[in-house]
Amino acid sequence: MDNLEDKDVDFPKEMKIKYLKMSDGAELRHAYYYPNNSNGHILLYPGMNTLVLSWIKILELLILENYSIDYVESREKFSSKINHDYQSVNKFRMLLDCNEIIDLLNLSSKEYIAIGSSLGSTTLIQNMANGSIHPPIAILVGPSVRFKVASGLRILLPFLTKWTYDKFVKVLMKRIAVKKYTNEKVDPLQKRKYELALELADPLKLKNCVKSWLGNNIYNDLEKIDGKLSKCYLIGASEDILHPDHETRDVSNKIENAIFVDLKTNSAAHDLPLIEFIKSL
Repeated sequence: MDNLEDKDVDFPKEMKIKYLKMSDGAELRHAYYYPNNSNGHILLYPGMNTLVLSWIKILELLILENYSIDYVESREKFSSKINHDYQSVNKFRMLLDCNEIIDLLNLSSKEYIAIGSSLGSTTLIQNMANGSIHPPIAILVGPSVRFKVASGLRILLPFLTKWTYDKFVKVLMKRIAVKKYTNEKVDPLQKRKYELALELADPLKLKNCVKSWLGNNIYNDLEKIDGKLSKCYLIGASEDILHPDHETRDVSNKIENAIFVDLKTNSAAHDLPLIEFIKSL
């Protein structure tokens, strides 16, 4: 992975791919693996604009450990099919998508582990808080208490088009935001992943997603989660700048029966240390 190309990596060859149709007609990419004599069932719900690259090691290791896997990408990602209805890429619809995914996959009748990262974690948290989902175990990697973006990007949002994104916004985000919010010395892969994600992003999907979630705060939702129905593990990375470790600790302190686990770096939270933790449950 040292020399990343201008495309995302392929899913492991063992996984099959199809699209899940939501109630508004949008289609979300779904990669899955259902082995015989599975050791457990995992629903993986990645963060905003997250690439397969970020989770490829986890997917490969889960297959090696004989877990059933459902990996579903949310609608702000370039892989979604929304028939150019960019206004449908919004917080309300993304929360509803998560509920519909669990219904379509018939997960409510199964023992499963839901894994979310960043905005994926936030989506799981808010749906657990409103009582629409109850995963028996939820592993929440780096959720943010408040959804925020740099002030410069907020100013640019109304003027964001594919042209301005390619010519200005993407360049500025690589030079300023990625550099500011990643720790290249400790976790060089994180910086490269985020740069590639910016290259592959659909700017109009991303624009509407950011506008809709901007300012979203999960603080008052945390105590509504029923810790007896959903055992939550908050995965922190004390050396990750983008997802502050203290925020993840605060989240774990507010959720009933939750446990905080520090895996040090963002990459470790997407690699073997996370697998070892899953196996320990």
